[in-house]
Amino acid sequence: MSLAIYLVRHGEVEHHRTDVSLTPRGREQAEATGALLAARVAAGDSVAIRYSPVTRVKETAELLRGSLSSALAPSGGVIISPPQPDEALCNVRFILIPGEPPKEPSLLHAQTNNPGYLQSVSPARADFYRGFWASHDPMGYWLTRDSAGAAETPEIVWARVCERVRRLLVEHAQGPESRTHWIGVTHSGALRVVLCHAFGADPGEPDFCSVVVIEPGGPGNQLTLSYQGRSAPLEIADC
Repeated sequence: MSLAIYLVRHGEVEHHRTDVSLTPRGREQAEATGALLAARVAAGDSVAIRYSPVTRVKETAELLRGSLSSALAPSGGVIISPPQPDEALCNVRFILIPGEPPKEPSLLHAQTNNPGYLQSVSPARADFYRGFWASHDPMGYWLTRDSAGAAETPEIVWARVCERVRRLLVEHAQGPESRTHWIGVTHSGALRVVLCHAFGADPGEPDFCSVVVIEPGGPGNQLTLSYQGRSAPLEIADC
């Protein structure tokens, strides 16, 4: 198997109170990440890019691909597929009305701050939404509190990412000798859940466009996760 998986946080945004575009700095971060990942790609390799379907993440994926393509153009021979949306890369999602599809928190900021709505739900759900938006670390708040059904649990988010990794391993189990680079652009919530499983503790909020590398290797193609100079095995058998 010759596969490398990269999970990348989206670039900088001014806030998470609606579905906003990247800041100019965020665009620069996305382009810099594309150039950084290009150094890992060799002639004959292929690159697939997927993204969580919200504006800031899609923009990051598109800018990353453009920068990656420019950096690899002189060497040639690399197939880079157009970015595609992937629900497995979604952030933790809020459950506004039980039974209805959950949505990304930034899409529900107005509703989950509306006094009328907060009065219509249980006190525990209302408290979770208030605490989430008031926190200096909303994702850390979510990771350590029972949402009373107001949001997907960390286990649900982990299962979503874990299943995507599992499927990639199956798809590439008998792949060609050339290397496939699968880049998934996602959110801090999803990244922190994965890092918690690898390191056993939450490392805190990742920087914009931080990269987590997951590669099979060793006995039984055991997965190794690398992040900010640290490495650890990543177990997906029980997800």
